[in-house]
Amino acid sequence: MFFVLSKIVYWLVMPTSLIAWLVIASILIRKSKLKRASRILAISLFFVFTNPLITTLVINVWEPDPIPYHEVNETYRFGVVLSGITNPNRPPFDRVQFNKGADRIVHAIDLYRLGVIEKILITGGSGTLTFEGKKESHALREFAMNCGVAQEDLLIEDQARNTRENALFAAEIIDNSNQALLITSAFHMYRAEKCFQKVGFDIKPFPTDHYGNMLHYTPDEVLMPSVHSLQIWTTLTKEWIGTVAYSAAGYI
Repeated sequence: MFFVLSKIVYWLVMPTSLIAWLVIASILIRKSKLKRASRILAISLFFVFTNPLITTLVINVWEPDPIPYHEVNETYRFGVVLSGITNPNRPPFDRVQFNKGADRIVHAIDLYRLGVIEKILITGGSGTLTFEGKKESHALREFAMNCGVAQEDLLIEDQARNTRENALFAAEIIDNSNQALLITSAFHMYRAEKCFQKVGFDIKPFPTDHYGNMLHYTPDEVLMPSVHSLQIWTTLTKEWIGTVAYSAAGYI
């Protein structure tokens, strides 16, 4: 139920939904002041959600800084990779079809090759409400093996549907007294790290797949609307809703 409700709430308050509700309200409301206020608010939100400069300022504050490989001075028994980075519905089905977020597994493989992590645990089943195709962790294991990771150094957990379950089920596979490196997208790191700490992991964050960037005070960055900015706000909204929900439920 928690899984389904979180999806519904996200759909209701995602940026495009908020703008749509305000536009609909401006059409249906009869009072001129409220109608005008709805239109102004819809236009204002559209500007904020599509403005690259505002978006970059916000995402740079939220995401932890990237860590250069040479600054990781310890060796970790496990690198824990969170899934949610592929599209199992996209043909052809003879390969892994990555969405944004492929850096999670790619950087984990880099860390393995550099000797920073000894083994890789990939955790995640299906994160959708209806599709139950090939488990993502299995597909990512095959990808890692094709990239040269030894089969005996790859562990998978294929039942988790959310970050809370990633942490719980990972704790059933590896001893959480072993210090592990948590590898996930930077926008997701705060909630993920808190979830793993909650179940007793001595976890160290390795954020990857950053949305943030250097600031550019150019006309196209300051004035021109960007679909990419809207996508970032959509991702942030989903993450913030998840963080609030997890906090309320006692998961973090």
